[in-house]
Amino acid sequence: MSLLRATTAIGLALALAGCGAPLAYTRFVAAVPYSTAPLPERAHVFLVAGGSDVANFAAEVAAQRELLRTRGVPADEIVCYWAKPTREAFRRDRAQYRRLAAELADCYPAATAVVREHLARAAARRPPFLYLYVTTHGLSSLLPPDVPKDLLEAPDTAMLDQYALQLAAGPGRGFHPAFLMAARRAGAPADDLVFSPAMLARALQAFPAATPKVVVLQACHAGGFAPALAEVPGLVGLAAARHDRTSFGCDPGPDMTTFGAIYIGLLADRLTTPSALPALDWPALYQQLQAQVAAAEAAQGATPSLPVYLDSRPAPAP
Repeated sequence: MSLLRATTAIGLALALAGCGAPLAYTRFVAAVPYSTAPLPERAHVFLVAGGSDVANFAAEVAAQRELLRTRGVPADEIVCYWAKPTREAFRRDRAQYRRLAAELADCYPAATAVVREHLARAAARRPPFLYLYVTTHGLSSLLPPDVPKDLLEAPDTAMLDQYALQLAAGPGRGFHPAFLMAARRAGAPADDLVFSPAMLARALQAFPAATPKVVVLQACHAGGFAPALAEVPGLVGLAAARHDRTSFGCDPGPDMTTFGAIYIGLLADRLTTPSALPALDWPALYQQLQAQVAAAEAAQGATPSLPVYLDSRPAPAP
């Protein structure tokens, strides 16, 4: 199925569902509560929209969940996460958020502590495979630029001076240093506050080594996660941008990010059955993805994001 056909079909369904979504910000936020249900016993597909300032992250999660369902992945094996928009984000992307309302109604909060806990529960249940897709903003460091490092407590520096992905339903919207430091000093573990390479690697290493793991990170600087994830056995991963590059399309207006739209289109073309997800030809998909992203960025006159491919799976026998 082409990306246009896939996103058009999903868009029509969501548009019909969003007709009754509130127009006012406060009513919208109240009408789309976060799920508080226990994690489904069979959950092993995790779709996370972390940013709270644009709707396209949530749109990628909604589109991918619909795609996986149409390919036969049972609903109780897929869980989603999102961050409610800021007032300004809702004003700018109101129509898109309203279209997505019905799809987001059963999603959990995109908070690092919640995602980490759910991954731990899934790991203990030894699923057939793990699929994790995170789409959000990424930063190369959370250190406040106007505060010298020597004025911070050592645990604060360790928590903030690393690559991070924003999960905006958490304290400080997942990336405001003052709120994160206050939460840590109040007793919250750093791994519950910052979605970092080390935290994610530890969460994934809790799964059996033989469990196939697919991790896709759509964010600026997402390639900074590669060294830590390389230590996780049985993992294939994609990152939207090299550690020192930004990705594109994460602003108001676009339906999806540049990387996200291309990736979901390629996934739609290649995925035929649920069991095929971990067994896809990921190197070939990456080659196509890399070429299409490069072409899209060249057309926009953008600095190349240079997506990253990672594979820690055992080499096939000769």
